[in-house]
Amino acid sequence: MSSPANTALVDRRTIRQYLPKPVPDNVVRDLLTEARWAPSATNTQSTYVYVVTGEPLKQLKAENLNNSKACISAEPDIEMNRDWPPLLQSRMSSAIQARETFIKAEETKKGAKAAAVHPTVAVANLFGAPVLLILAFDKTIVPAYGGFDAGVLAQSIALAAHARGLGTSITGSAIRYAYLLRRVIPETEDKNFVIAIALGYPDWEAASNRFPRQRAPLDEWVSFVG
Repeated sequence: MSSPANTALVDRRTIRQYLPKPVPDNVVRDLLTEARWAPSATNTQSTYVYVVTGEPLKQLKAENLNNSKACISAEPDIEMNRDWPPLLQSRMSSAIQARETFIKAEETKKGAKAAAVHPTVAVANLFGAPVLLILAFDKTIVPAYGGFDAGVLAQSIALAAHARGLGTSITGSAIRYAYLLRRVIPETEDKNFVIAIALGYPDWEAASNRFPRQRAPLDEWVSFVG
């Protein structure tokens, strides 16, 4: 039987194009107030959230873009995966291919192809999102615990946003250069930046927000023991 909770889990998707519409501060506060009920290790609630908007966000987008164009090596607080096992890499490649194929088909339907935005530019610009939530935890916390808590909170934020008609993109790209984040977020030298969430109102006209998605079948990743 379907319920609002599992409908949200299935309907929520990564948003890769946002409307040029600001998200009111009270809406951000409301969804974070709700998301704070996410479980954490023995109720430690170890994740800090930094809400970045306006000029600081504009600065961060510009500096991320400059670093990406200059091919400057990433310097994240927590090491990121560079090589994925073949099965996981194939899932990633299939999703990218499906998205690109759908977008091209939609452009063909319209007849007039809009000027393509280079992926580097789109990612650095957070797909036009007006809000960026940066998640972090104290450097004294073991990354496995801090990362797990932050991941649960990130999912809760995404679902709370979805329930309000907002869209999210949980992204590691925005935290690739930790020192850039510290330029716009003061007094964070004692924190590890772990993940970021772009937040805004989805542009449902954008093909990148409408392509058919897939998930691996249960037998591929679930084992019943007993």
